[in-house]
Amino acid sequence: MSNFQKNIIITSIGHFLVHAMTMILPAILVLLETEYSVSLISLGKLLTVQILFLGLGGFPAGILADRFGSRAVLITYFIGLVISSVWLYFSTTFTMAAIGLGFLGLVTGLYHPAGLKMVSHSPNVSRYMSYHGVAGSLGLAAGPIYGGWMASWMGWRTAYLIPGGLALLGLIFLLAYHHESTPRPKEFKLNFTVTKVHLTIFTVASLWGLAHHGLFNFLPYYFTESVQTGFGTVVGSGFLTGFVLLLGVFGQLLGGRLGERFHRKNLYIWVVALNIPFLVMMAFYQGWYLVGITGILGAVNFMFQPVNNSLLADVTPSDQRGVIYGFSAGISFGVGSLAGVIGGYLGEMVSINYIFPSMALFLLPAVLFAILLKKLI
Repeated sequence: MSNFQKNIIITSIGHFLVHAMTMILPAILVLLETEYSVSLISLGKLLTVQILFLGLGGFPAGILADRFGSRAVLITYFIGLVISSVWLYFSTTFTMAAIGLGFLGLVTGLYHPAGLKMVSHSPNVSRYMSYHGVAGSLGLAAGPIYGGWMASWMGWRTAYLIPGGLALLGLIFLLAYHHESTPRPKEFKLNFTVTKVHLTIFTVASLWGLAHHGLFNFLPYYFTESVQTGFGTVVGSGFLTGFVLLLGVFGQLLGGRLGERFHRKNLYIWVVALNIPFLVMMAFYQGWYLVGITGILGAVNFMFQPVNNSLLADVTPSDQRGVIYGFSAGISFGVGSLAGVIGGYLGEMVSINYIFPSMALFLLPAVLFAILLKKLI
């Protein structure tokens, strides 16, 4: 097995776990609401805590990846996942759960700058960004399916404990088979340039992240109210959400392939704009029509990631990509975390179906910035 293949396995495990573990929470919101007797506003704040700390973890991770290499950051990441899974298993209060989810978010925030930096050195960056994205999409799909099923069977605490074992396997594989391909500089200077192009991409990614997190963090809860599956509430909504997210795999692959054949700056506009009509339609349909609409949206939504990450690689020197990916992830997840609070208040004060067209509103300026980017590059 080549070093490149080993790197793909490591980053696939890492990317899978980021999204699988963070997507357990949306699947168990109904259970937490009952156990702790809290409102949708409080649950929205819990979502914000997890995503906000995920964003905060991205800022130092990018600097650390460039200073110490991706390997050191990923070692810390896998160890952190094991610790957070144990903490959540022993959580007995809402406050303990919030602390555990915040720490889980901080730890998962370490992954993207280090993992993306490794993948960005691939011979065909657009295609391999899509493969990397597929692993993340599989994690996103597995998170609510596994989380809903395990939480209904053995409780939500056990649902967090078991992925810690997979993180431990990832750590062992990393320690045994991965070594940095290039030596670290003896003297490290934080030297990077953030251009207008970078800032424009960060802005688009942040607005997309806000809509993305608003969609998928409240989708399982929305399914519990809008679709009758014949299964238990938590299990049924988890499987439906997983199905929608699994279709994101096709979006990742399609986005990567299109990014090879067409100008990425042109695609960027479309992979943002196509989300808008489906988000709006979600407010007006229930039942299996809603499942069909969100299924298409699942594929459309994830076309964005390989195009966005490849664009960043296009405009960033290789020795600065860790920092730039760190900034991108930090800002995107940080802004995206506001979706939890916004969605919680909208769902509690008005109606949960208002959350989704509200997220579409944030994509309107994102389209304008994507058009601006085309002129800047």
